Amino acid sequence: MFVVVFISTKIYGFTISGTSQINGIVRDSTSGEGLPFASVQVLSVNDSGFVKGTMTDAYGKYLFKDIQAGVYIIEASYMGYVKATKQLNVRSKKTKFDFYLIRKSISLSEVSITAEKNLIENNLVKTKINVSKNTTVSGGTAIDIMQTLPSVDIDIDGNINYRGSNKVIILINGEKSELVNSLDQIPAEQVKTVELINNPSAKYEAEGMSGIINIVLKSGKFEKSKTTIMVYAGYPESVGGNAGYSGKIGKTSFFINAGMKHKTMFQTKEHFRDNYENPNTYNYYQFDRQDENLNDVFVNSNLNITISKKQQIGVSVMASKKFNNADRQINYKTLDKSGQTAGESLKDVDIDLNNYTIDGNLKYSYYFGKGRNLSSKIHYSILDQWQEMRNKYYDEPSNTNSELQNTFSKQVNKQTNFSLDYIHPVNDSLKFETGYNFNGKDLMNDFDSESYSNSGEWISDTALVNKFIYNQLIQAAYVDVNAKFKYFVLQVGLRGEYTSNKQNNEYADEYIDFFPSVNLSRKMNEQFSIFVGYNRRINRPTIKMLNPFSDEYADLLNTHKGNPDLKPEYVNSIEIGSRFVVSKFSVVGSIYYRNINQAISRVKSALNDSALSVTFINLNKAKFVGGEISLNLKAFDWWKINSNSNIFYTSLLGEYENNLINNSKIGWTFNISNSFKLPHDFDFQVSGYFRSKLPSILGTYKERYYVDLAVNKKILKNKAQLIFKVSDVFNTYIFRLDLDAVDENNYRYSQTNRRKNESQYFVLSFIYNINGKEQYQKKQKEKFFLDSFDK
Repeated sequence: MFVVVFISTKIYGFTISGTSQINGIVRDSTSGEGLPFASVQVLSVNDSGFVKGTMTDAYGKYLFKDIQAGVYIIEASYMGYVKATKQLNVRSKKTKFDFYLIRKSISLSEVSITAEKNLIENNLVKTKINVSKNTTVSGGTAIDIMQTLPSVDIDIDGNINYRGSNKVIILINGEKSELVNSLDQIPAEQVKTVELINNPSAKYEAEGMSGIINIVLKSGKFEKSKTTIMVYAGYPESVGGNAGYSGKIGKTSFFINAGMKHKTMFQTKEHFRDNYENPNTYNYYQFDRQDENLNDVFVNSNLNITISKKQQIGVSVMASKKFNNADRQINYKTLDKSGQTAGESLKDVDIDLNNYTIDGNLKYSYYFGKGRNLSSKIHYSILDQWQEMRNKYYDEPSNTNSELQNTFSKQVNKQTNFSLDYIHPVNDSLKFETGYNFNGKDLMNDFDSESYSNSGEWISDTALVNKFIYNQLIQAAYVDVNAKFKYFVLQVGLRGEYTSNKQNNEYADEYIDFFPSVNLSRKMNEQFSIFVGYNRRINRPTIKMLNPFSDEYADLLNTHKGNPDLKPEYVNSIEIGSRFVVSKFSVVGSIYYRNINQAISRVKSALNDSALSVTFINLNKAKFVGGEISLNLKAFDWWKINSNSNIFYTSLLGEYENNLINNSKIGWTFNISNSFKLPHDFDFQVSGYFRSKLPSILGTYKERYYVDLAVNKKILKNKAQLIFKVSDVFNTYIFRLDLDAVDENNYRYSQTNRRKNESQYFVLSFIYNINGKEQYQKKQKEKFFLDSFDK
């Protein structure tokens, strides 16, 4: 946001003397948030001569004292916004007036429509989801929110995919954070918005092939004290709640929200291996069930201090704690060619999982005036996790004697980030940004195992014990230019990154890369705009992809090992699109192409005639061609529709062991959400999702679909609400993967894989705002588009 500062001491026409005051807040017309350091002037009604001038404080508030009674023109301006004026008749001792400024079009969106918040708001390169408008995630977590986002899918391993790829970067409040590994611990009620950024500018880190998902947590409203309480209970066993408070004392504002949840859930896995070309071996069947007891605590807090009119400092701390336990039972069957059981075994596993995550951020901002702003941030995040598995193996289910093994896994992830950013607007049509970023990662996986011997002693399994340490250092500098010309808006940037990696304290890789980005848009008329964008990005291997040791010995027939020789993949992306908007209807459409070199891919292949192993390889090339369309429609005053469809063509080329890979397929996803306003303050929402078949390296992911619904009732004079939701109404949420490949002996085999997480829940939530109504209630026209690329 850019500030225009007017300073003057000359008074035209007359001298002020008196005791009247004029005060108010200068706000953003869309969000209702105060605009810091905006210019406000009092002018003579006769000749528009200057009377008095001031700037708003960090919260958008302004105050004029010693105003003589009479009629005046009061004017508010803020760089990047349309100037607003109001004629006031000052008669009483205090006169209050709030401004609602409309943003100009310096960024790619070029939109002047303002409105109350819709579930989904779009501009040409960014989609914003207002989570509070989605009642189907009430009582859920950030993972539940992810599953409702346009073009987002969760794969069989729990990875988040966007636009057909799991190479997406997830940020928390614009920062990389270890909380990303604990999205199931963040309550949905603590998430304010989620931003989907398809074509990031150079100021963003260069990782993420398909884009960036930024989860913005709530930070409170500081204009008055406010307390909110939320509790919920559901079936199967699910209970939780959170409480939040925000307030302001002098120049200090603060916010804290804490919550906890408990739930039980099951997960089942089913595998069938058919060695149909090898006549000398058996087939294998496996059924795996895990019953979990999940407990989480999450705290989100921040503190903001206005040091002066030009300086602000902010501190935020987030923390989570998980303490889970589970019982897992794995049944193995060996089958002959006729399908008869030739052998059977059983494994019982007791699991304890404990972790904590702490995420801290310190930010300092200095406003030079005229929109020039220097900000610096120091960010630190740590995840510390401990898992213990107590394994009992029975070579026959009826056997009372078992083989005993205990495994212990410790994971410690640390991230440190420092950034320095400077914004320099030249005028309303030209803005420069530049900055420096340091990011360091220190990751450690430690695995230990012991077995119970025939002599009655626990003996270390030295062949299995391992420790993997991964260190990564990234230093980056960028420059970004936003320019508005007569017929188009241009954003062009360049980012340079130096990367250094270590594995077990030995240098593994070191390289320098440059990442250009260009975005160009044109507003054809008030309803129609077009854009084209290009960027180059990178995806670096994660520690899970690199760790050559297995830390999963509970399931002997399905193991995981990383590949320490993996190289980063490079992506060149082009996207062309348009948007069309009228009062009750909007649509955004685009076509995109990605060319990937050294594509990193997950592969599941045979170790022998019974066991499979998951690892990662670099393919020669991969290509994605796709199209996306998002539609928002207010069919009637009581019915809103938000829908999104993404269709894409995937081509994978390469080889792995005895398999030549040339797999391509067309896939598509579809989301739809319907919101209905019913009589007596009832709201009803139903949403659906479908994903088609998708290609894997050696097989096919089968289609997946589900439906969620929720009913919301406002009560207690709109200070509270009751929400009843049903997730996965028809209990269809299931993952399916079918493989057909060649084993190490050149025999073909097939394997079917099915995974079902307990997903059908019935939850009743109660939300109460102790301090009453929201302060900002101004209703405007329906809004479908954001006002700024970087907002």
